[in-house]
Amino acid sequence: MAESDADWEHTPDSEIHLKGSWTLLLAADRRRRLARELGQLHAPRRYRWNLQHVAALDSAGARLLWDVWGHQLPEQLDCQEHQRHWFRWLADTHFPDPPIAHPIDEAIDRASRSALGFLKVAGGILLLIGQLMVDVANCVRHPRVIPWKEITAAIYRIGATSMLLLGCVGFLIGVVMTIQIGMALQQFGAQSMIVGMMGLAVLRELGPVICGLILAGRSGSAMTAGIGAMHLTGEYNALRAFGSSPSLRLAFPQVVGACISLPLLVVWTDFAALVGGAVTAQSDLGVGYRQFMAQLPAQVQIVNFWIGLAKGALFGFTIAVVGCYFGMHTSPDTGSLSRNTTLSVVTSLTLILLFDASAGALLTNVGLL
Repeated sequence: MAESDADWEHTPDSEIHLKGSWTLLLAADRRRRLARELGQLHAPRRYRWNLQHVAALDSAGARLLWDVWGHQLPEQLDCQEHQRHWFRWLADTHFPDPPIAHPIDEAIDRASRSALGFLKVAGGILLLIGQLMVDVANCVRHPRVIPWKEITAAIYRIGATSMLLLGCVGFLIGVVMTIQIGMALQQFGAQSMIVGMMGLAVLRELGPVICGLILAGRSGSAMTAGIGAMHLTGEYNALRAFGSSPSLRLAFPQVVGACISLPLLVVWTDFAALVGGAVTAQSDLGVGYRQFMAQLPAQVQIVNFWIGLAKGALFGFTIAVVGCYFGMHTSPDTGSLSRNTTLSVVTSLTLILLFDASAGALLTNVGLL
């Protein structure tokens, strides 16, 4: 700790020793922390306060202590004469009580801040999408600037490293769904309907949604943390100093990689879920593998498969854009990095569910008849 930092300690003989610089230059968060800590003392005025080791004291520091003491000097105060002058001045000065905020006003203020924050994020994401469109046009005109290495690396990180996880999750979901739905169908002697129900649910909804939700937490958070860490190390500013476009070098490869990887992962997850469903149907419902595979294309229209692929591409684009936006707008401190990583995951999950619900409402009569 630097000598100029304000701090205090409580000695065993009930004496409060202050040290450091208690001035207006004290950081706001540190000032609030000191006021909170000192305010938690039981009967602060009954302690002996020693200000002899305080390097500097101005009206702001004196006002902090004056508020802790309840606008009265403590019973025992050991300080210098120029320090005592500030407390005499505060005793002779009347400070109006701060206005009490009405609960309705506070609620309106919180709502307005939330609305402004939402508009800021939405506008920033739209601006990033516009910048990516400019980058695409630039890459079309100048193919040599396309970051092929970064794109292939993104495809590997997002797609190849997620196959085992999504394969296991898809297989288990196929098993569980077949067991649960099959128990209901067995009561009506309609076990063979499990093929169409499983195929429609997996190809149209579960495959892309599972991939989107898992990769939003896995890859989306990694994108935000990776780009945000560049602010802490100074790499982001160095990239701009060399004249490189952050959106082209950082966001563009992630977006392209996600848009390519997610549809392929949807196909992989669909396959794993259907395999799990076929295995369970064979063992529990008496529906053989050949019957399962023969009835699947007959009961499920191929358009549902393409809808799932389109959702995968949309979810991949959403995850990458949101993850890169929050990473590129991270402040160079660990608190902002953790906060933006959380916001990235929450925003991606919300948008994925919102887009899925919207697509379900718009495509109600497509592929279901």
